[in-house]
Amino acid sequence: MKKNRFKLFLLLLCCIITIPSIAGTKQASAASTVTMKVNAETLNMRSGPSKNYKVVKVLKKGNMVTKISTKGTWTNVKSSNTTGWVSAKYVNKVSTTVTSSNTKRAVATISNLNIRNGAGTSYKSLGKLSKGTTGTVLAEKNSWVQIKTSKYTGWVSKSYVTITTKPSTFTNSSNASAVKPAETSTDNVGKYFTVKVDSLNVRKSTSASSAKLAVINKNSSFRILSQSSNNWVNITYDIGQTGWVSASTSYGIITKTKPTTTSSNGNSNTGSVAPSTDIGKYFTITADSLNVRTSASATATKLGAVEYGNSFKILDKSNNNWIKITYNLGKTGWVSGSYGKITQSKPTKPVSNDGTDTSEGSLNGKVIVVDPGHGGSEAPGAISNGVLEKDLNLQAALALRSKLQAAGAIVKMTRTTDINPTFYDRVALSNMMKADAFISIHHDSATASARGFTVLYTKSKDSTLASYIKQGMGDSLPDMINRGHRYQNLYVLRENSQIGVLVELGFITNLQEVQTLKTATFRNSAANGITNGLINYFN
Repeated sequence: MKKNRFKLFLLLLCCIITIPSIAGTKQASAASTVTMKVNAETLNMRSGPSKNYKVVKVLKKGNMVTKISTKGTWTNVKSSNTTGWVSAKYVNKVSTTVTSSNTKRAVATISNLNIRNGAGTSYKSLGKLSKGTTGTVLAEKNSWVQIKTSKYTGWVSKSYVTITTKPSTFTNSSNASAVKPAETSTDNVGKYFTVKVDSLNVRKSTSASSAKLAVINKNSSFRILSQSSNNWVNITYDIGQTGWVSASTSYGIITKTKPTTTSSNGNSNTGSVAPSTDIGKYFTITADSLNVRTSASATATKLGAVEYGNSFKILDKSNNNWIKITYNLGKTGWVSGSYGKITQSKPTKPVSNDGTDTSEGSLNGKVIVVDPGHGGSEAPGAISNGVLEKDLNLQAALALRSKLQAAGAIVKMTRTTDINPTFYDRVALSNMMKADAFISIHHDSATASARGFTVLYTKSKDSTLASYIKQGMGDSLPDMINRGHRYQNLYVLRENSQIGVLVELGFITNLQEVQTLKTATFRNSAANGITNGLINYFN
């Protein structure tokens, strides 16, 4: 009897030891990723967990980071390709994504596969699955498997599905849920989808809320790589680039063969070539660099690139303003006519976008970094009288780039689109390029009566440049109030090893002045003034 009790004790002891072990194994099959959001206006990311370590990046309010670990009151995070430490009180958890390594998936291997409400042919069919439809395995019974698709939960015969084990993810978020990929189908694979609306977004996944990758145009035709159960098709929209578009009949049609009226490469809406009076004239590049493509579309295959200032004889011109050129010995291609100037004869000196000339070579070889302030949805800058400062900053900066390039300068922009580089990134570009000058473009805001332009500097060595630019702008804008040049402690100038200034071009809070600030005439005059100020400073 005592021996039996001892055996029973050993058995219970084994159970107690084994249960936690099993639980631990199950937990080990899942991994989680924590996403956090910056809640401070600016937040230093440092190389170690204290203020004694150097700053490796400056984050802005709303930036998302991935948590790596914690140490005391500091959190180790990753932002893009930069890893560093931030004070934990300035970041909040947004979501946790859990990845499981043992989720089973069943893929239908035939078309018209019955999915039933029980494990047998005697049970009622709930519907039919297309070949390639994928579902999550819920249970298995003899030769049947219970699965869940986007439309049905039921039983299918194991003979007509392939069962695989793939990772699955779910996100626990305080303000958003993860987009669940739709099951795929092979019914229309190999057929063609042709766009029938003016433009259609290409997205990262089968959802209108997923990231936008590109835009394709009317009459573009694409070979279908795969199709989801919610009627999205996967296509190659550019060389080596794939994405998803909605295949709704509202947006396009699917055909067995490729329509003969679409573009020759099936990847773009090629503008048709029409007779043009510009053939035989010259096209000069006014952008830093311009892609040459196989046809008259931004989504056509890239062949190469041509640089600022190069001029090419126009061979052909499409009705959507693309120009055919010989860009290399014996090689021809298409470039967008929006990024250059057409002249009767080949120019003998650089040209600017507004058609005016600037003294040739006055800034020859000088590296100028132009910084359009603010940008992106998180940093619009000042907002007044229906105007966003970020938009005026970019327009004025692009006008300045043209003037500087026409004067022979090498110009680098901190942004050319509606994005918001961090203060750190703006300064890093200036330091990396060893810029001869850094010019940050802004527009001011104050009371409704405030007017005029101001040139700001931070380091004493910048004050002379500020004085020259103030004088140049005063000459170019004689009808505008000149508020002079003065000191202000600004990050993009303080942390910058190169000389630089920040120019406030005028007040958008002044209803009369903002009407002037919005014009191309003002932007070109301001750009002339800044350019002439730089010329006088360096000569």
